[in-house]
Amino acid sequence: MKLLSTLFLAATAAILLTACGGNDATYQYKTQYLPVQLVGSEKWSILDVNSGEVVAKDAFVNAPSPVVADMFYVMNDQGSYDYYNVGNPTTPVAGHYGSVTAFSDDGVAVASKVGGPLCIIDRQGNIVKQLPAEVSQCSMFSRGMAAYQNDGGQWGYINTSGDTIVAATYSSANMFLYNDYALVIDSQQPADSVMSFTVIDKSGKVMFTASGADYQPVQPYYINGVLPVIKGDTLVCLDKNGKEVPNPINDKQAVEKAGYDDFSRTPSGDYIVFKGKKAGMVDNAGKSLIPIEHDNIIDINGERLIAVDGDNYRIIDRQGKPVGNVKFQNAHVSEDNPFATRGFIDTDLAAASMMMMFDETSCCGADASTTLMDMNAMVGTDARPYVGNNTLILPQGPYFIQYVFDHEVATATPDSTGAEFNYDARVKCVIITLNVNHCPATTEPAIVGKVENRLGTRGFVLARDGIFCSDHLTAITTGYDKGIVNLIYYMRFNESVPQPKNKRN
Repeated sequence: MKLLSTLFLAATAAILLTACGGNDATYQYKTQYLPVQLVGSEKWSILDVNSGEVVAKDAFVNAPSPVVADMFYVMNDQGSYDYYNVGNPTTPVAGHYGSVTAFSDDGVAVASKVGGPLCIIDRQGNIVKQLPAEVSQCSMFSRGMAAYQNDGGQWGYINTSGDTIVAATYSSANMFLYNDYALVIDSQQPADSVMSFTVIDKSGKVMFTASGADYQPVQPYYINGVLPVIKGDTLVCLDKNGKEVPNPINDKQAVEKAGYDDFSRTPSGDYIVFKGKKAGMVDNAGKSLIPIEHDNIIDINGERLIAVDGDNYRIIDRQGKPVGNVKFQNAHVSEDNPFATRGFIDTDLAAASMMMMFDETSCCGADASTTLMDMNAMVGTDARPYVGNNTLILPQGPYFIQYVFDHEVATATPDSTGAEFNYDARVKCVIITLNVNHCPATTEPAIVGKVENRLGTRGFVLARDGIFCSDHLTAITTGYDKGIVNLIYYMRFNESVPQPKNKRN
């Protein structure tokens, strides 16, 4: 198992910052409408961030997805998903999908009915194209392209019409998120070789291939024309041809000299800065844009931000002036479902895929000796978001891989103005999760049963109470609840506990 491979298929449609970025605004999608929970309400509303006005007050029990191309989806009371247009947020455009992606600025999304194939749909809910039955999952569209996987486990790309642009020949592939280049892994690499990665353009043309012995990608996508990678112990940036180029962030000297306790760059090129426990914003010349008087500031789209003060959030502009007078206590700014999965699963293939993720001594690239230091490329340099958390979560196609550590990933500094990573924290267990709620209710018992029947081929035998143990004293437990399949790999048998197996109604 190679940790480099876990960087791939980690695509997310969240508004992301990066270690290498230029001055051009780089956001995954345009944000005008924001799902929020108003102060004092448990329900969700839709807020127009440009005007500051609520366009759908307390309309939803469950959190709506981010609104893209005026479209969003919400889980209904039956556990399936309905799509809405922000122009009529009370009546679904189309619904009862088991698996969905958000819409893209291209005006299309990918979704499947329970038991049905994946389809590309438009903003009216019409089917643009039904994808072939052998397509098992597909990403949301970005820059006119989506990554798809077939039943053989190979990845390729389609356009918004559903036409295959890049044949499924790769063992993993990433979305074209911020640029017209994507990282893929060639399926022909020998199992015992050092993992290499390839960069292709939107036509499938290979731009370059690089060895993991030379470069470790910090993130699996280009942003503002560069790819940040670790070379030795140094961060460098590669251009589209694989040449090392200067880090485009060459304008932060004024911010560094100002002596802030901490700062982070926004996609639009400004800086969120911290003094003590308060946050503000400055431009790249160090000129103050927003006074340092808020608990936190979250960039939405470059022109609108969220100011956090205690438990209250509000929309402000780039000068810190309030936009409207609406206060809210929660907001949904990132996409949870970058991939949609067809409404049926080959349970043999799903079980085999899970089996490939572990052996007697390791799971998903981690073993009993793996520390956070070994996985530092997954967390970047800012420790603050990880304070109090002992888990790192990584999407891996339809699976979510959770690395659970024996200590917190990060702790606040003694003066509480910053945070530090606990690089000595060791991986305690790895949780492999697969959501099959979009499939018939017989799916999860079938997958778990097939996994358990094959554990002997991986050196695990039933020890007690649904716990399987290896000669290396690693352990595996399996279970499912509410349509979610879990396989937990424990680094130490004496820490393992059995899981429930609860069938859906």
